[in-house]
Formats: sequence, C-alpha cells, structure tokens
Amino acid sequence: MPMLLEARPENLDVSLPKEEEIRFVPELESDESTSEVQEENAVSLTEYFRQVPVARGDTTCGEAAAMLSDGLEHPCIVLCDEHLKPTGLLMRENLYRLLNGRFAADLFYRKPIMNVANASPVIVDIHMEPAAIIDAALRRDEDHFYDCLLVTEQDRFLGVLTIRDVMSLSRKLQQEASADRICTVTESGQEISRIHEAVTKLVQAANQTVQEAGQVIRLSNDGESRLRQVESSYLQVHEHMGDQGKHASQMLESIKTGAGMARSIRTLADQSGLLALNASIEAAHAGEYGRGFQIVAGEIRALAKQTREVAGNMTVLLQDIERLTQQTVSLVQASGAEIDDSAQYVQEGAAAFGKLNRAVNALSCIVETIATEGGEAGRVAANIQLKLKAMITDHSEL
Repeated sequence: MPMLLEARPENLDVSLPKEEEIRFVPELESDESTSEVQEENAVSLTEYFRQVPVARGDTTCGEAAAMLSDGLEHPCIVLCDEHLKPTGLLMRENLYRLLNGRFAADLFYRKPIMNVANASPVIVDIHMEPAAIIDAALRRDEDHFYDCLLVTEQDRFLGVLTIRDVMSLSRKLQQEASADRICTVTESGQEISRIHEAVTKLVQAANQTVQEAGQVIRLSNDGESRLRQVESSYLQVHEHMGDQGKHASQMLESIKTGAGMARSIRTLADQSGLLALNASIEAAHAGEYGRGFQIVAGEIRALAKQTREVAGNMTVLLQDIERLTQQTVSLVQASGAEIDDSAQYVQEGAAAFGKLNRAVNALSCIVETIATEGGEAGRVAANIQLKLKAMITDHSEL
C-alpha cells in the first residue's frame, strides 16, 4: 500500500468519521426486487457489483484515507446523500495521488472529498441490460475510463462495478452469446438436415411420379390407339348397316312387287274359274256333245281354285316377309343411330385420352423440373449442413 503522507500535520485528527457517516451497502440476497431482476436476466449484476464505503460529501480527504486504509482493498468511496442517492465518486488511486506529496497534508487533508471527487460518475440501474452497461462503460473518456460504475436501484446506491467487473460481465455475455450461436447453429443444422431429408423424399417422389407418369402416358397412348381402332370398326359397321338397310329396302320393294304379282295371279285364277264355270254351263246345254268340254272346264275350274289358294298363301307369306323385313329395316336404322352415338362417344373418349396424354406430358415435365431443382436444393442443403457442422466444431475448439 503506498504511503499516504510524507509529513502529517500536528494535532491533526485522523480518527474515522462517525459510525453513521461511514456505511456499507447491505447485502442484497433478501431484496425481492433484485431477485426478480435475477430471474428476468440470464446475467445478473448482483453476481458482479461489489460493496464499497459510502460517505457524505463533507467527509474530509483524511477521513477518506482512513476509510480506505482499513485493510480492505476498496477501489473507491461513493458519496451519497441521506437517501443513499449517489452524488459523487472518489477513486482510491486519485485520492492517493493527491495525498502523496510534500504539501499534500496542508492542501488536501482537511478538505472535503466533494471538492476532489468526480461529481458526474457513470450511474447504471440494476435493471439495465448488461450490454447497455458495457456500452456505457466503453463510451467514457480516457480520464475516467477506469473509474467504477455506480449501480443503483430506484436511485438507491447498491454497489460498484470496476473495469475488471465490466470485462468479466462482457466475457460472460460473450460466452452466452457464443453458446446461443452454437445452439442456433445446431438447431439450424438440424433444420437443414430435416429440409435435406424432406427434399430427398421430394426428389424420390418426383422421380417415382415421372415413372408413373410415363406409365400413364403409355397406357393413355394405348387407350387412344384402341379407341381409334374401335372408331374405325364402328365406321365399318355403320357402312355395313347402311348397306343392309339399302338391301332391306330393296327387298321390301321386291316383296311389294311379288305381292302385286300374287294379287294379279289370284285375279287371273278368279277369272279362269268364272270362265270355266261358264264353259261348264255351255257344255251342259250342248248335251252329249259338250260332255268332254265339261270335263275340261271342271279341270280348269279345279286348277283355278288351286291357283287361287296358292296365290292366297303366297300373299300371306309375302306379308309376313314384308313385316319381318320392315322390322329388320327399323332395327338396322336404330342400330345405325346407336352406332353413330357410340362412334361419337368413342371420338370424345379418344379426344379425352389425347388431352390426358398432353396433360400428363406437361405434368411429367414439371415433375422432372421439380426433381432437378430438388436435387440442386438437396446439394445446397447438404453443403450448408457441412458448413454448419464446421462452425460448430470451430466454436467448440474456441
């Protein structure tokens, strides 16, 4: 400890100030508000600030020297009013520098410390963020850069922070920030890993979709080709049905002609029967001379009767054939209409297959692009993951 005085004045009272004038800030473990601050901040100032002697502004320099020479390495004395509100700061080194000299006793020993104290010390509140406190300490000018920082709570003095305490606080913040960065990088690496896995699954799904799209395209082309064949078959059937309709119409005309001929035959048979009847009557009038002619007339009448019966049966048969042919024509026409409708459906189906084919081709191109971009994204994610692992390794080594 440096020597305070080279020559002490005679009859100088260097006794300590009264008990109420020399006070230390009480411990803060029982302070509820301070405990709340500890819960709010990860880094609490209660772990760093220290207690120092507190004196009034009229305390003399000699009394202050006695307060600092009590065996404790106090870095400073804080000037406070009756409410413990800081009013000044006197650093230990500054006081020693003033009192170590040939005429220091006459000049400063009995003078109040408020004349030599720093009246504008840096005061920080315990609720301030540690980073703000460090920033306030670093913004000081060079003359007071190593002065203590006064810690208060609602303007009530609690303790001081030395520059060493500030540096310890800064190191603690840096360690926590580094831990936070490592945690963030680790979490980011995990997220990138999950993204990489998701992108890998996406690429696999995209590749599988491309394969399935190729199968759908092949099936679509096959379906379109088959529908085209069915359409061609329908057209051929439609042509055949048209020919059958024409043939049936011609048959109806022939049947009508045959029916007319049957009616003509029946008319001739009726006329032949009448002529044979008249001939029989005339033969009967001729007596024995007309007997042979009567026999011939009877045969002609019998033949006319048979012809009439055959013509009648032919007419009935032709009517049945006409009815069946008419039904056939109706069925052919109905089948032709249905074939036309079916052919239209087949054309629409072929067109739908064509659209499906084009859509699947477009989808396949999109999925191939997704697979390509996803593969690139996966490589980027893997590269980022490697860099994050390297960052974590570097922080761990530090």
